[in-house]
Amino acid sequence: MPSKVYFAKAKLEKMAKEYSLPVKFRKALEESPLPDMVEKGNIVAIKIHVGDMERAGYRYIRPCFVRVLVDYVKELGGIPFITDTWGLRHVVVGLANGFNHATVGAPLLPANGIKENFIYEVELEKFFRLKRIQVAGNVYDADVLINFAHLKGHVSPGAGGVIKNIAMGCTGPRTRGEIHKLEKLDNVGRAFQEGMVDAVKAVLRNKRGKSLHINYVMDVQPTCDCAPWSDLPIVPDIGIFVSDDIVAVEHAALKRVDEAPTLPGSIAEKLGLKPGDNKWLKIHGKDPYIQVEAAEKAGLGSREYEIVEV
Repeated sequence: MPSKVYFAKAKLEKMAKEYSLPVKFRKALEESPLPDMVEKGNIVAIKIHVGDMERAGYRYIRPCFVRVLVDYVKELGGIPFITDTWGLRHVVVGLANGFNHATVGAPLLPANGIKENFIYEVELEKFFRLKRIQVAGNVYDADVLINFAHLKGHVSPGAGGVIKNIAMGCTGPRTRGEIHKLEKLDNVGRAFQEGMVDAVKAVLRNKRGKSLHINYVMDVQPTCDCAPWSDLPIVPDIGIFVSDDIVAVEHAALKRVDEAPTLPGSIAEKLGLKPGDNKWLKIHGKDPYIQVEAAEKAGLGSREYEIVEV
């Protein structure tokens, strides 16, 4: 059976509350497998990216969407917390960027502890590049993981979404360093992306049936949220994709970006990109579909899916 990818479209079809994206996002969550994942009392980790360390970038997930997710998790009986990597110093940045209890309704905790030394070692039997992975302690200990990613460009894999959000955001500094070293092995990003898939496989090992993946395809800028700058988005806002299949939701989001027209003044327009082009390959010289194919090969999901628009 094809996996289901629930899609909340950014376009406002009518000037009414029920057609606004936060409301449609809530509906996508309700129709997704999330209600069956969260049991009363479950601790739920919500992995997001809270912005760059220098607070000069600004195109990350808007806190109002995080609040929709947090409120729904609470209604299901879960105990949510927001998390990101880089220790306590990144928490301080995240709080200043609007990801605090007053705005999103949940605490912001460092994935690996305040000094990034709260880690579980996970060893893989089958892997592409990395056998031993440092998994973030607070993510490992959570009962449920909600992987809430901002899809955007990245110089290493071409684009980063739900796969990168786990691989580089739910792992320890040694593992992140080892993945970055893989960039030197080829010019197309294959080794880097296969290393990311190894990391995802390790993080999700104890989350069978307990992980949901969300691609926020808004403000689709050319570079990562960790960069101390933001640029014009390359395509119009598309919407939010939700699935328990990390492969399907990544592939669906990448395809919609490729199918979209470019925005005036963006780097995509300057390069003459058109709907149907592999935009990230043309922009960064790296094919982001490598990570999707590798994740499918690793048994993490399927590229066969159906879009369910809410």
